[in-house]
Amino acid sequence: MLYLTWRNVKMEYRIFLDTANIKEIEEALKTGIVTGIATNPNKMAKAGRTYEDVLKDIRSIFDGPVAVEAISTKAEDIINEAQELSSMSENIVIKIPANIEGIKAINKLVPMGVKTNATLIFNPAQALAAGLANSPFISPFIGRVNDIGHDGLTLFKQVREIYDFYDINSKVIAASIKNCSEAINAVLNGADSLALTYKVFNQLFEHPLTEIGIKNFTRDYDSIYK
Repeated sequence: MLYLTWRNVKMEYRIFLDTANIKEIEEALKTGIVTGIATNPNKMAKAGRTYEDVLKDIRSIFDGPVAVEAISTKAEDIINEAQELSSMSENIVIKIPANIEGIKAINKLVPMGVKTNATLIFNPAQALAAGLANSPFISPFIGRVNDIGHDGLTLFKQVREIYDFYDINSKVIAASIKNCSEAINAVLNGADSLALTYKVFNQLFEHPLTEIGIKNFTRDYDSIYK
């Protein structure tokens, strides 16, 4: 079953599930609100599988963008690796660090038709560079910015202001999100999309008052009909 097609250019990419665990992907897709999958070498190591194996399974149930990470560090090597990864499956998005070598690579790859996600962004200047290089997606990191004593949400507000001023169309994906509150605040501060772990994704549906309400409704129903 296909849930999404990249060729539908009007489709908005709101939630990327950040995992390489196929069972988690299968469960999350059942909600109908996952519009992309994001992976990286750390996620692959935890799953104990290769990109090829994971992509084969993902493609059997999902036809939207799947982000995989290039690990090369020099522009020419990144370009070669990105082309190889991109050839593995339609709709692959290549995650490339937004340092100078990465921006050089993105600038070359985008005209080739390779879809890129400028990642490991920790300041608005990196986001500006990635946007000017026409990367379709960029990923500023909230949690890791907060971890070093800065404000990840301010980062998103600044990126949105810059992108609106320059009319840059790159999709801003909030990454490194630790909880549901960070996810919502990222959207309120300008993120177009969210990259959520399975744990945080499930937090979108949870609230203790909802559970209390369900129990109360069930109790009242049973008191009448049983």
